[in-house]
Amino acid sequence: MKLKIVRWLLVILVTMTLLTGLIYEMTVWGPRRLSVEIVTLNDSLIPTNFEGVNVLFFSDAHYNKFMDKDRFSDVVSRINQLGPDIVIFGGDLFDHPSVEYPSTDIQDELIALLSTIVAPLGKYAVVGNHDLESPRTKQMTINVLQAGGFEVLINQNIPIYNKDESFIRLVGLDSQLLGDPNIESAYQGVNENEFVITVSHTPDIIDDLPSSTNWVLAGHSHGGQIRLPIFNEIYTVPYARNYVSKEHIVNGIRLNISNGIGTTRWDIRLMADPQIHLYTLSSGR
Repeated sequence: MKLKIVRWLLVILVTMTLLTGLIYEMTVWGPRRLSVEIVTLNDSLIPTNFEGVNVLFFSDAHYNKFMDKDRFSDVVSRINQLGPDIVIFGGDLFDHPSVEYPSTDIQDELIALLSTIVAPLGKYAVVGNHDLESPRTKQMTINVLQAGGFEVLINQNIPIYNKDESFIRLVGLDSQLLGDPNIESAYQGVNENEFVITVSHTPDIIDDLPSSTNWVLAGHSHGGQIRLPIFNEIYTVPYARNYVSKEHIVNGIRLNISNGIGTTRWDIRLMADPQIHLYTLSSGR
């Protein structure tokens, strides 16, 4: 009888320990364990003067809810430690700003943090669905990004130069959710002889993109934010249901989806760590 009681007590103790560890993983370690994905991207269309150029991508900050100054400062420090040449932000700067509109102090705080990100070949951004909750939040987000040194691209493209006349092309699309992506306008003047990076907050738009783009960067999904073994994501969001995380090749186009750095609804992550990504460009020659 005593042995049975001891066994049951051990089972209860192990179960409680595992549950405690899981809760800590989801609420403390998971949301703050920033991972860095470092990849070399080879494409023969990359100009030789972009050989070794580093492109850093991060997305989904969701500032002013769970993401605060201390947590974002850690992200900025990690970005600058990596020494990127180009930095791209994939949208959702604030978390539900129409519900809790960021104060002037919060906006200034984030501008100061964004301003400290160093990228000699430029800092660029698109907007996400949270940024587009109202005309007021859209303009405020654009103002904060621009004041932080980011050029915001909405259905437009620009060339990025490095020392000489050769360039790569950057296309920025509006968000499918709450936005109005105009593919024809975004790709105006783009040709298939250029190396073209497309940035879209929502990944599912890749099914509609022209072959003139080589590479698509997206966020929005948070990698599911909560993933379970076997079942994978337990919840997906509109326009990130066909492609939720990691890398895909779609119609010959490379798609990389970031888990983002922030959280929304709940400050929890499980098997979907926050991410930033560093891509080293190479022509493969």
